[in-house]
Parts: sequence; structure tokens; C-alpha cells
Amino acid sequence: MSGSFDYQLTELGGLSPARLDDPDTLSAVLVAAAASIGLSADSPPIVRGGVLGHAAALVSVDGHIVLHTTPRAGTCLVDIVVRKPATTARGLEVIARRLARD
Repeated sequence: MSGSFDYQLTELGGLSPARLDDPDTLSAVLVAAAASIGLSADSPPIVRGGVLGHAAALVSVDGHIVLHTTPRAGTCLVDIVVRKPATTARGLEVIARRLARD
């Protein structure tokens, strides 16, 4: 039996520390990634800062995108879940491109 959702959990590395540490950038990245996979947001993205980085989330009835950043290491854990037939691939590409180093 196949599932109703497509999901992706990936750790990206070699990213821009400045972008990973900027709440406005993280919010914009979430909105762009959601749009790229057809995920409509039920509310604005939520970004919370901590000692080592940020957690940012965009939640929808049809899935979610969550980022956990570690700016000093240039890494981001990306969790994407979307209701099929949509897929996560394009969202991951958008996130990687927008958080990449210059």
C-alpha cells in the first residue's frame, strides 16, 4: 500500500551562515519552497531563535516545511511533507539554492 504523503528529511551543508541566521530570509525561503510544490500556507511562517540557530516552520493542511539551522556550521536540516500527488523535490531545490553561499 502506498502512502498519501511524499516526505523528505535532508541535511544540507555548505550553506550561507548569514542566510541561515536571518529570520526574514528563512521566512521568505519557506514561502518560496511551499509555492514551488503547491503547498498553500494556512498562516505565516514561524521562526524561533535559539543558542545554536533557528527553527522555522510553514504549516498547511496538506503538509509542512520545517528548517533547523546551525549557522556556524553552515548546515540546515530540512523536513518536507506534502500530500501526493505533489512531491518534495522542487521544494528542496528551492531551499538549497536560496540558502547557498554566494
